Amino acid sequence: MKNKSNFKLKFFLFFQLLTMPVLMPVRGEDISFINKNLQARAALVWDADQKKDLFSRDADSPYYPASTTKVMTALIAYEKTKLEGTVSIQPSDLGLTEYPVVRFFPGEKYSVKSLVYALLLPSSNEAAMALARQSCGTVMSFVDEMNKKAKSLGCNHTHFQNPHGISYPGHMTSANDLRKIFEAFLAVPDLVKIISSPSYELATLDGKPVQYLMNTNKLLDLYQGMTAGKTGWTPESRNTFVGMFQRQGKKLIIVILDSPNKWLDALILLHPFMGGPIQ
Repeated sequence: MKNKSNFKLKFFLFFQLLTMPVLMPVRGEDISFINKNLQARAALVWDADQKKDLFSRDADSPYYPASTTKVMTALIAYEKTKLEGTVSIQPSDLGLTEYPVVRFFPGEKYSVKSLVYALLLPSSNEAAMALARQSCGTVMSFVDEMNKKAKSLGCNHTHFQNPHGISYPGHMTSANDLRKIFEAFLAVPDLVKIISSPSYELATLDGKPVQYLMNTNKLLDLYQGMTAGKTGWTPESRNTFVGMFQRQGKKLIIVILDSPNKWLDALILLHPFMGGPIQ
């Protein structure tokens, strides 16, 4: 039933995106097309080969990142563990939301790698907490490492307050900073392999099946050239997204912050440079 409903959602999104009037042919790299149609308050299109921005909107102002925070969480967890080791779920890891995307229970044991899948595909806040605690002893020590890493990457408008991205005063990033963090993430092949996976069968360390995890990044199936991406949403942040796209000899990173529709905004950002979803 879950796979059937997911197919229906993808079909609906695909049809919607193909029939949007704003996605009519655009001549060349028409920035005015983006300015006219983009709804996000902050956005960036970055040429990863030429190391320059092709489009930016308010790219150095701080915004709530929501679950795009988990890009940094995964990066620090990887640096601390190399995806090796086990994690025992503790009560302190749980209870962040009323309806968690993955239902963990205290005492369950998982591999670090399986929790990174839970972190990056369905965007589990509880996996973020467990990985942070396991990697650095305490969650706040882990958050300190996140902020040190951000500073080392030249992120001047970023400060993390937690490893999951639930909106909290002072937990902010900018489009340019999120791009820098994502580039560091993309330099780790093991993490790229995880985040680009459409699904994963989560099981405990002793092999007990727990849940079939689906990637929240619908563009993996909808847009040819979609390589890796992370979604986010909270009521305060609205939709957020960071992703890498490769097509026609181009390699682009896009960042979207504070958007009412991340999927449409993603296509609007990409269309002048790469065209529509199918080529």
